Amino acid sequence: MLMPAQVILSVSSPAYFNTSSLTRLKFHAADPSGARGRRLAPHKARRQLSSDGWRLQGNLHTLGYFSAEVCVGSPQRKFDLIVDTGSALTAFPCEECSHCGAHKHASVPGMRFSVKGSASAKSVTCSSPPVGMHSCRSCDAGQCGYAVSYTEGSSIRGHLVYDNFWFASSTGLRAGVHASFGCQTYESGLFYSQVADGITGFSQANSYGPTLFDYLKMHTKCPDVFSMCLSEEVGALVLGGSVPTTLKTDWIPYTGSSSYIVDMIDLTIAGKSVGAPSSSYSSTIIDSGTTFMYLPPAAYRAVRDHWRNTCPWGSCASRTAKGEYPDDYCYTMNHNELERFTWHHLVFRNGVRVPFGP
Repeated sequence: MLMPAQVILSVSSPAYFNTSSLTRLKFHAADPSGARGRRLAPHKARRQLSSDGWRLQGNLHTLGYFSAEVCVGSPQRKFDLIVDTGSALTAFPCEECSHCGAHKHASVPGMRFSVKGSASAKSVTCSSPPVGMHSCRSCDAGQCGYAVSYTEGSSIRGHLVYDNFWFASSTGLRAGVHASFGCQTYESGLFYSQVADGITGFSQANSYGPTLFDYLKMHTKCPDVFSMCLSEEVGALVLGGSVPTTLKTDWIPYTGSSSYIVDMIDLTIAGKSVGAPSSSYSSTIIDSGTTFMYLPPAAYRAVRDHWRNTCPWGSCASRTAKGEYPDDYCYTMNHNELERFTWHHLVFRNGVRVPFGP
């Protein structure tokens, strides 16, 4: 797997604000089924509290995802949700789900949401879908239904519900935000077998109405900015707040009406372009829901061939090891040898160069 040593996502300008809502993230290992990261078909740890937000611990050398524990309803129930900038829907299992996974995470495994069990919950009706959602995907007993399919074969479906999501600010104050979400009655594929209960989308799309972050902004009038910092072992998510002034980083503008599209123009190895046309990178998006980097064919072949033929110890073939997938190219090596591999860089139109290596 190839990825930057650190990825910092900032939506809005690098301004600084006094208030923020801090959410901790956790890392989960790969699903045992071995399926790769999911993408939407239509479009697309342990805790340590510090002064600049919640930190997380994990290991991005394996396929996995980052998730946040979210409290919902009255009384509150805790759900573990994948944080995904590549999709817009927040969804997790309903108590009447006919085919939902065990979701055996450390918090409250196998949690199900009960509309009747929450005093503040209310089903979304077909006649009044959330703002931005033009029509319900289905209508069963007056409930507004949804269905999402993913390219690797998994799918979810259910009906939309309104209820309170609970957020905490940096000052310790708690706010209940009334928001719509998907109450799943069916899961398949990765959604069935994954450890996390569900997903919360942070994209700009409104296919299912406002995102959870949109509702937070509308309710609290917080700044229209969130920041996510991910590295191999630590990270943090800040909602409606700011990146600390002590953090030195380069900013990359984004475009797009639904996904976060960045203007990548080249990939270099040891300072030399791999030769793929800049137009082939035109649809590059930032997606926190997968730990893989996907490259256009010409760039991928150059990176692959360099990895297979240029090793610090000489003959790459002398150290080959079995990978998890048929198209994996793996070697045995020590840490010093790993550090001697040539650095690669992602090059963006505004001049920012993001380094990455094996």
